[in-house]
Amino acid sequence: MAQIESNSKQEMPSHKPLKGVSHNFGHSFISLMNYINDDYFLGHLLKQARTTNLNRLEVDIMNNSAKPEELLTEPVRNSIDSWNKRFPNLVESSGSTMEFVKEATMVVEFDLQKQRAYAGNSNLLESPFYCEIRIVDDRGKVYMHRHEGWWFPES
Repeated sequence: MAQIESNSKQEMPSHKPLKGVSHNFGHSFISLMNYINDDYFLGHLLKQARTTNLNRLEVDIMNNSAKPEELLTEPVRNSIDSWNKRFPNLVESSGSTMEFVKEATMVVEFDLQKQRAYAGNSNLLESPFYCEIRIVDDRGKVYMHRHEGWWFPES
């Protein structure tokens, strides 16, 4: 009988997994898993950033909005929309709940002043970037993770 009872107990959602969510969402968003048409998300974004000379994308994950508008090409906008819709599932599957999440934002910023030749192909110029995910819970606690690297447009 005791075995049945322990299996039927559901674990209570926790705030703690939100730290991992901030890492995992950002890591997946900027990873090789985010391929659109002919390039990765970061390649599309960097190409548009170089075209417009606007180097910072701000995303409100909870409200599925992003700015500035000039960076939101169709592939960029579609990718943001798709990943933002996945966010609640990531929170819930982590062992937390969306009831705890009051804010969730992401910033992707390139340093357009720096470029270097990509090691695998000297015709491709990559720029440094960071991606920062910030989650604020219902208690006001901030869970933040910052990813940094270099990227280049493939197309």
